[in-house]
Amino acid sequence: MCASSKEANDIVAVNVNCEDGDLGYSYEAHKTMQSALAPGAGLDGMNRVMIQNIAAALERLRPEKGRTMTIGLGEWSRHEITLATTNSVYGRNLNMGYRDFERGLVMLLINTFPSLTARKGYRAREFVSKAFQEYFEAEYHETGSMLIQNRYDTSVKHKIPVADIARYELGGSIAVLVNTAPAVFWVLFYMFSHPNLLEQCRSEVGTILTVTEDGGTIKRTLDITSVKQDCPAVTSTLQEVLRQRTLGLQVCQVMQDTMLDNTYLLKKGATVMMPSRVVHTDPNVWGPDVLQFNHRRFIKETKKTKSQTESKRPSQKAFRAFGGGNTLCPGRHFATTEIVSTVVMMIMRYDLVPLAGKWVAPMTTKTNLAAVVMEPDTDVQVEVKPRRGFEDGDWEFRLEDSTMIFAVTAEDNEQ
Repeated sequence: MCASSKEANDIVAVNVNCEDGDLGYSYEAHKTMQSALAPGAGLDGMNRVMIQNIAAALERLRPEKGRTMTIGLGEWSRHEITLATTNSVYGRNLNMGYRDFERGLVMLLINTFPSLTARKGYRAREFVSKAFQEYFEAEYHETGSMLIQNRYDTSVKHKIPVADIARYELGGSIAVLVNTAPAVFWVLFYMFSHPNLLEQCRSEVGTILTVTEDGGTIKRTLDITSVKQDCPAVTSTLQEVLRQRTLGLQVCQVMQDTMLDNTYLLKKGATVMMPSRVVHTDPNVWGPDVLQFNHRRFIKETKKTKSQTESKRPSQKAFRAFGGGNTLCPGRHFATTEIVSTVVMMIMRYDLVPLAGKWVAPMTTKTNLAAVVMEPDTDVQVEVKPRRGFEDGDWEFRLEDSTMIFAVTAEDNEQ
């Protein structure tokens, strides 16, 4: 996929399944990536850069008084998430042709004369890998996140050439970029197309919004950490959107002969593929309303809330949007913080009105191979209006304590 050299691929292949213990590039690279993305200093740094980038993007949407702005919701999400994420991970704006590379993945994987059969994807791959090589050679990674520094240092330790480090970073960049933007699109789509949900989310966030006045200027301050803790409708909506709009495939290799339920024999060396879509649409797991959007589905039941939903309360292990076990997405904490931050900033500052006159969900038949979150085939054009009563004043968004994670998976609750 990345056209890395045989020399580099041989290094990566050493003990790739950890049969020989804790050694080899693959094992160490995964561990250092996990440590950089776990709650702590590395994640804090990325989150704070991201939040300020998203806050600046929302400020750019503020039209002159009495005027409005029109955007394509999907394109706006992709552009701003790309800028915020690359600045957070790499320490600079690297918005440079990922989309063409991503769209060309299928033909690049087939790898039959790709310069002819996958021209646009091939050219994008060469352009982006060259840009990454120049990035590393100029030592820009030294001012980037702990994540990119760890990835580079581990590769150098295992003697992977810089040209191949750059090519492997193609895969790394796709991992951090491809799914967050469509997730933001869908959460905003569902919230604004369900007025009662939108009002409930705004009400929740309003209770943790601090409003002060200095010299006649109103200042509104919001700590994103509090959203994760005190806004269950917001976080449940995110999970329900991901349940409905993800199609990930968890792939595992069988390490020894294993019998499941005294019925199914999995032979050593076989590959097991577990589509999350199958689990997420199983009425035996989620109840008879499995195909309906229910933003309260993931809210923990109390005596007060139990009567408000007819949905079956599933085991959290049934939610597989971020995979699970050894293939659990290490970037889930950063991704969920980025989605929640973008959505909350938008709903508190603006109203979105579809130019078509009503909210119509686009088809998702063109979702590409690299995506876990379904991508809209067509964009939704919307008019952006400042919320009535929120037109004036300044906004400040911050993250006080990222050690308080949004426990989006069963594995998070077990930690």
